Amino acid sequence: MLPRPALPKNQRTQYSKLRLLLNEPGLMRGNLVEMRRQCGKKSCRCRTEPQARHRSLYLGLSLNGKHRTVYIPAEWEARVREWVARYSEVRQLLEQISLGFLERLEKRER
Repeated sequence: MLPRPALPKNQRTQYSKLRLLLNEPGLMRGNLVEMRRQCGKKSCRCRTEPQARHRSLYLGLSLNGKHRTVYIPAEWEARVREWVARYSEVRQLLEQISLGFLERLEKRER
């Protein structure tokens, strides 16, 4: 394995970004899904006005081949959004790094 300074500048930059992301707490795989539903109260506005339906947020993911949805409380929304976004950034960076090494392999470069 080459020492880090021997890597091309763009790959060193990618590794630096990856380290910064991994130093922050919280990574979560999944998609955020917003649902709007009617409640059970007969006198509630959500019965007659579709735009007044009650909003709830869920994390959708697949674990061991089974789909799951996990309710996200309103006070956790910002935190979970951040974790999901960070996971997506890490995944994109890993893909870029992998493609860079694939190019090196195809060119038979060290």
